Amino acid sequence: HAPEYDRIDAVCRQEDLQVFHRSPSVDDMVAMLRRDGALPGVHVHLNEEPVQRCAAEQGVRVLLSGWGGDEGVSFGGWGYHQQLLLGGRWLRLAAECRAVSRPFRSLAQAALSIAHPGLPGRLREWKRGEAPRHRHWLIHPTFARRAKPLPVVPFRPISVRYSQAQLLRRGFLCQRIEGWAASGVRHGIEYRYPLLDRRLLAFALSLPPDQFRRGAWSRWLMRRASSAILPPEICWNRHDVDPARLTPVFDTFAEAMPALKTMLAARTAPPSRACYIDMPRLLARLDAGQSNLLLSTWKPLQLLDF
Repeated sequence: HAPEYDRIDAVCRQEDLQVFHRSPSVDDMVAMLRRDGALPGVHVHLNEEPVQRCAAEQGVRVLLSGWGGDEGVSFGGWGYHQQLLLGGRWLRLAAECRAVSRPFRSLAQAALSIAHPGLPGRLREWKRGEAPRHRHWLIHPTFARRAKPLPVVPFRPISVRYSQAQLLRRGFLCQRIEGWAASGVRHGIEYRYPLLDRRLLAFALSLPPDQFRRGAWSRWLMRRASSAILPPEICWNRHDVDPARLTPVFDTFAEAMPALKTMLAARTAPPSRACYIDMPRLLARLDAGQSNLLLSTWKPLQLLDF
């Protein structure tokens, strides 16, 4: 019983709602990974299609999504400490850092992210024992030597507003909205995004930076605004993890790996895009049957269109 179920149940009890939980099956996983990843509507969360089918069965025609909150009214305040540091507001910065569990680490991370953007993330990967991302790549060696990948612009949280602008410019929200619209229409589902209302975004982007972070609390504005509406276990929850959503997807992927490998190995000719993929490494990963390989494997599989 994952903690997010408890939070969902708290809202359902308060609002007298009925909840339907759906996770992807092995057949769902195989069907999605065999789609052409170059087509619109493919890049949806692996959890989303079972939700769309369930909603359509219940006669639901509109689904509300919270996309846009992380960039707007429920922004976490990334860049606030850096903004105080660069602005010379060191007493305020010291007070903010004292409110967190590891004040010196917070201060060091703020300074490090200004001097070397991207380095704090790499340090976190090293601490968790994760290999550098390029070691997970499945690009064909010949293609990798010919290709000139676009430069990766590191996220630079030098202020709250600058951080919000960087997130909005990345195009992730547009890609997700387009993909979900194309996917949902197959089930007669229309998505709407209340937190992306232009007036709400304009309001969020006009706020002082301390409205998004106070001491140990991120998303300060949203927590205050919803404190009289949401149960306290949701409003003042510190843990942004959702194993009940992620674990079934990873487990289902591990179950689907043998079938995916069999389909690829049984082909008399390789897929037309196999020249871009390191196929021996891909097949070896599918043979490993490890659920944690999903993140580095699903995009190459969709690119193959097999």
